[in-house]
Amino acid sequence: MIRVVLFGACGRMGRMVMEELTGNKEFLLVAGIESSSHPELHKIVDRVKILSDHDNLPEADVWLDFSLPEPALFHADLAAQRGIPTVIAVTGFGPEQSDVLKAYSRRIAILLAPNLSIGMGVMERLAAQAATLLGSEYQAAIVETHHRGKKDAPSGSALRLSEILAATGQNPEISSLRLGSVVGEHTIRFAGTDDELTITHRAWSRRAFNRGVPHALRFAVNSRPGLYTLHDLYSAG
Repeated sequence: MIRVVLFGACGRMGRMVMEELTGNKEFLLVAGIESSSHPELHKIVDRVKILSDHDNLPEADVWLDFSLPEPALFHADLAAQRGIPTVIAVTGFGPEQSDVLKAYSRRIAILLAPNLSIGMGVMERLAAQAATLLGSEYQAAIVETHHRGKKDAPSGSALRLSEILAATGQNPEISSLRLGSVVGEHTIRFAGTDDELTITHRAWSRRAFNRGVPHALRFAVNSRPGLYTLHDLYSAG
């Protein structure tokens, strides 16, 4: 059984992940973590004790983080000190913060996956394959759409797709839309002189983002130190 500590446990995603993990016999959720001012602190939520990240945290095989960039860096530092592999499902890291994560990943496995949906993992692989096969005669562009409450733009997933395309020689523009209650949509357009190829991933429910959680946790537990992405996760099968 894989023991898990979940950060950001009482947020929208955190609560869905708690439900996912407490119903999965392969995993044991040993604690949920929230800020020291959270009203659920030291209470039992969905059969899980809610602690602060400044409390004495229980032993675990892997940490899963759905918090925010600043606390996620603090948690990654703690994980690196303790040798605990970590899955970080957080968006909005700046370049300097990303460099800090890379430094921590020299000591532990860190899977940085702002979007853990299985479909997005496959999309990353398809993006690289399509860009390579189509070549420079096709120009790539990315359009991402999310609900109007999402703060970061472009999304972490759009930035990741841009990195993948850049590695193939593309320099895609990213367009960000914030509309209504859209859960999440990412489209890559490969436009040629006479035709176009489009790859789109749409999340109809936030539950799509936690479908890949079990696979991500297994991957982190079984990986050597390093900074990994969804591309690595789904290349591993």
